[in-house]
Amino acid sequence: MNKADISLNEKKYKRSIAVLVIIAILSAILSASPQIQNRVKSFFARDNRLILTKIRTFYGADQTEYLILKIKDSTGIQIEIYEVKSETQKNFKQKFELTQDSDAYITIDKNTTNLALSDIDKDNQLDIVAPSADRNGNLRLNVFRFNAELNSFEPLLEETN
Repeated sequence: MNKADISLNEKKYKRSIAVLVIIAILSAILSASPQIQNRVKSFFARDNRLILTKIRTFYGADQTEYLILKIKDSTGIQIEIYEVKSETQKNFKQKFELTQDSDAYITIDKNTTNLALSDIDKDNQLDIVAPSADRNGNLRLNVFRFNAELNSFEPLLEETN
């Protein structure tokens, strides 16, 4: 090998390193976006749904029975609510996405659970309490209340004064 060959090999090596560094920086920047994370995750993840908890309860003036499920899949946690017509017929009512969250537990009345019913807003109606943790480990207390006027569930937002 002569000096020209060595110089050419060094240039190729430096170019390769520069390209790899640029790719690494772009990958780091793009991986910070939740939308891109979900798209990449969908290529590798299987669509397995795992029911973590289920609760049956009654809401409304006509005491309609509801089945509330806390489900984990590749995108995070979902709260799914079904209206129970009979033991064999359940109609989908609503879904709340807790994207990129993982399961968490809460203690209510000396019982530890990951899905509960409790009157959080003191309106004499049980609210759905679904604790979760975000990907940074921050705990969240997701609360959903039944709106009798709309005959549907809605997130209970903390009022700030």
